[in-house]
Amino acid sequence: MTHRLLSYQRDRYVPTEDLSLPFLDDIGGTLRGYRIFTACKTTHGKIFRLDDHLDRLYYSAAALYMKPPLTRTALKELLYEVAAKNLELTDSSTDLVLDVIFSGGLQGNTFQQSGKPAHLYVAVQELEPPPPELYKTGVVLATYPHQRMCADVKLLNYIGAVLAHQTVAPLKHAYDVVFVSPDDAATLLEGSTFTVFFVTDSGEILTHPLDGKILDSVTRRVVLELLAGRADMKVRETPVTLAMAKSASEAFLASTTRNVLPVVKIDDIQIGQGRPGKITQSVMELFEAYLNSY
Repeated sequence: MTHRLLSYQRDRYVPTEDLSLPFLDDIGGTLRGYRIFTACKTTHGKIFRLDDHLDRLYYSAAALYMKPPLTRTALKELLYEVAAKNLELTDSSTDLVLDVIFSGGLQGNTFQQSGKPAHLYVAVQELEPPPPELYKTGVVLATYPHQRMCADVKLLNYIGAVLAHQTVAPLKHAYDVVFVSPDDAATLLEGSTFTVFFVTDSGEILTHPLDGKILDSVTRRVVLELLAGRADMKVRETPVTLAMAKSASEAFLASTTRNVLPVVKIDDIQIGQGRPGKITQSVMELFEAYLNSY
């Protein structure tokens, strides 16, 4: 069932279908692409890991010399209010996605700061998770040579993913794409909107480190926290190459809207037995248990 939800536009609530980002007083955002965001979700009536999202959002603003529209405390209170208003409009089984956007702050048509804060938008939609069968069968990823600009900042720029989905994704009949570093044409960085993990034959879980070449994913943080200190599942942050992926026994991806989703093939490389493995299933169960207790 689709509910009539409320989004937040600068200083007021509007129906989500009426949300707009005005043009003339935000040329920095509309024409210059001077925008950042974070995508939060609700679970059991709470905003999941909101502090982590705010950490990254305010880090992104500082990295781009953008003046936030609100203090962190004020924004946190507003987001609680936005979530509460919308959860009242839905049934108890509905989870939401809140895209929190900082837009603009430049002087007119220039690239100089205006001294004014960015505009604030909170776009609220119902969460649409992947079909349940994908968690049983796993998904196929296609590789695409791309390094996101300011990779540790969550920009509103997905041109690499858009191009990949017009080219390699349909060619490989892929669910989504994983970016390969253009520097060496070998290192697997991150997905279009997710982090990737690989499991070695010895059971070690590998994922790319936070070296400025990937985003500090909130779901990535959660996965690493859940696995920290476990004797049965060791994790190491290290670059993973295509050659290493060929010998991986399992793989999975992690993101806000997908949680943990098995990966069974990358391009023409079958991962392990071509089906979700035991370690991946264990990580999925750990994550689901954490969500249920949140």
